[in-house]
Amino acid sequence: MSGTSDRDAHPPGGGGDPHDMPDRTSSATDSARNPGFLGVGRLCETAVRLSGVDGAAVALMTRTSRVRDLVFATDAISQQIDELQFTLGEGPCLDAFHDRTPHLVPDLRDRSALERWPVFSGEAIAVGARAVFAFPIVESDHPLGVLELYRGTEGGLEVAAQTAAVTIATSAGRTVRRNWDDYLTAVDDADPDVAADEFSRSQVYLASGMVAVQLAIAADEALDILRAYSYQHGRSIKDVADDIVARRLTLRDTDEVEGR
Repeated sequence: MSGTSDRDAHPPGGGGDPHDMPDRTSSATDSARNPGFLGVGRLCETAVRLSGVDGAAVALMTRTSRVRDLVFATDAISQQIDELQFTLGEGPCLDAFHDRTPHLVPDLRDRSALERWPVFSGEAIAVGARAVFAFPIVESDHPLGVLELYRGTEGGLEVAAQTAAVTIATSAGRTVRRNWDDYLTAVDDADPDVAADEFSRSQVYLASGMVAVQLAIAADEALDILRAYSYQHGRSIKDVADDIVARRLTLRDTDEVEGR
């Protein structure tokens, strides 16, 4: 997924309520559904406890293939924050991954946050976040994803909390790297176990491929349209993708997508 902002795909001022989505989180003791990432859930719980935040999540990303999956989230708001960034194409977690450096936002209402992520900041505040802290997950110089932390009140992380988050991101990197190749293979092969994972977005990429065929456009453009449709209609992009794959929804009628 590109690190550039897709905000131009969305109507100014937003539309609908993209954060009005069901809670799909499960107990962190179950960890990620993908057995290759067992232990990530406990790392997220540990991050919450040691960093003094309200929630944590781990998302996987790649520069060379279209993978952007949430491995685990400790609570609904953590999941919604990740979903917003995936749908909008902007946010501190995406920047942390592409810059390979932590992005710490102690107050989403701060002018710098509103200018850098104008849509995300407002939507994240609406779901209950006031501060977001993103730490890149890197193993052997390979960027793999991001540890995403949030707090419902403004305020920065103390040095000890930042150190703990960096340590946990490093541990997550080792866990993910051990099974990375198998995971990418499962995603590319549309493994049904991966598609059924409550956090996986493999269905989103399958749906974007179907939209690309329907509209005779490139896959990246189809993904942007899928994001825009989800945002405009106030729906989770995963739920929209499920409807497209199940053929309950088609975007062949371009009137369904504002701006086309």
